[in-house]
Amino acid sequence: MTTTNDPRGRLAELYSAAQTNLITPAVSPDQTFTRRHFYDWTPSPQQEPQDDDVLGGGYQNSIDARPAAPDIERGSVRVVWPLDIVQVGHVLTEFFGAPVTTGAGPYVHTFSSATTQIPTQTFERKLASGQFDGAIGAVMRSLSFPIGSDRGYTRINADYVTRQLRDQYASTVAGTPTALGLTNRVPRTIGTVLADGVTMGAVISGDVTLTNVLGEDGYAGSPWIDDVQLEGRTAAVNITARFKGAAIRDMGKLASGAYLPTPVNIDLSMPLSASLDLFLSIRNVRFAKVGVASAGPGRLDVQLRGRAEVGVGAAMIVAQLTNGVSSYA
Repeated sequence: MTTTNDPRGRLAELYSAAQTNLITPAVSPDQTFTRRHFYDWTPSPQQEPQDDDVLGGGYQNSIDARPAAPDIERGSVRVVWPLDIVQVGHVLTEFFGAPVTTGAGPYVHTFSSATTQIPTQTFERKLASGQFDGAIGAVMRSLSFPIGSDRGYTRINADYVTRQLRDQYASTVAGTPTALGLTNRVPRTIGTVLADGVTMGAVISGDVTLTNVLGEDGYAGSPWIDDVQLEGRTAAVNITARFKGAAIRDMGKLASGAYLPTPVNIDLSMPLSASLDLFLSIRNVRFAKVGVASAGPGRLDVQLRGRAEVGVGAAMIVAQLTNGVSSYA
């Protein structure tokens, strides 16, 4: 017998383009799609029959569940992206909005949490020849960067709220986008954590999670989300470090007479070279006061949890991306 030729992960391709508004999907050639590399695409449709406990007779018994009521359509998708110093510019643009770009090669793209608008994306996933699905009205809700040395290349997790997760269809809307190069990935062994400009020692693991606080409206007569507003941003820092003394443990300790812990600027530096670099700065991080547990015969860890905040003269988050790309517009 012959083998089957079902869709497989290695056959998948993913294309994206910015929409002109939340409702209208991008379509080639009116919008230019980019072919993206990715590790994981996990859609989560949220439309399921609802309970409807209408009272009165007419049913076979009074114990079984009553007939269902319809739901509105909501959805989300998680994408795991490679941290490539060129491709990550598209991811950062989806979270922050367009950067301010300076230089003449290499270029420095500065992304700031002070932006008030972010783009909406159309994603198309090619499953196999003549088989496509995707998402319309995708707005990034969160972006997470890992901390710590490990095997392989660095991966970043992005979560998107979507207006509509598209069912399978037969003809592409993206055309034939050119694939981006994948030659500038950051190994997990590269990446330094700094506190107020000084390298933190004995850091084992952790993550930085950036979140867009989104307000969603669905208007009368529509089963979907019709409007999304960026209402705020947050940044959370979690660090696990080896306990080697009081310095790291006491980063959340209150100074004498203080009511809040002293804020610290936390930076993630991920350079491949002088012309290929990502520097992520999380400003004014206040860590919670923590203890150090003894559990088993091994060495002790410190579990730091912090939240960032805006400063008087500085945004809460600034990302500087240096590479040879002239624009992410």
